Amino acid sequence: MHYGRVPRFRPERWSLVVEGATRDGERHQLDYEEFGGLPRARVRSDLHCAARWSVLDNEWEGVPARELVERHPPADDVVAALVYAEYGYSATVRIEDLTSPRTLLATHRGGQPLTPEHGFPVRLVLPHLYSWKGPKWFRGWEYLTEVKRGFWEERGYHAVGDCWRQERYAYQEDEAPGRG
Repeated sequence: MHYGRVPRFRPERWSLVVEGATRDGERHQLDYEEFGGLPRARVRSDLHCAARWSVLDNEWEGVPARELVERHPPADDVVAALVYAEYGYSATVRIEDLTSPRTLLATHRGGQPLTPEHGFPVRLVLPHLYSWKGPKWFRGWEYLTEVKRGFWEERGYHAVGDCWRQERYAYQEDEAPGRG
């Protein structure tokens, strides 16, 4: 499932960006070749949708998100990251979720490159969060010093989206002190 049409990949125009309140105050951009040279990892996980369906036992391969966080860390006053993808799609993600050892900038699933329909060239995978938090056609993140709500969060979805706590909707945020 996705919102909008599948974007056409243009490697010469593609980049991944880490921006906003970075520790050094700079905007960091990697082209497709630079991104491809980063260390890789594999994670086996389920994919959960807030619409109550799951795809079990996926083997993802890609760049650990924490690799980019370590290379381009947030400033001390950062409270979250606004991850974004093609067409302006965005989601609010806590830094601890972004730096989880299981969070990947996935390029492969089941040993094969992602298909365009499933997010090629890069999809953000946060196994412990609902899938709307991990956009297809991922392009980067902005470190935030004040929480902004992303695409689905603006439309009433939960700020955290922990699938094991069934955090689907914003009205549940008051039910979980210290979360969201």
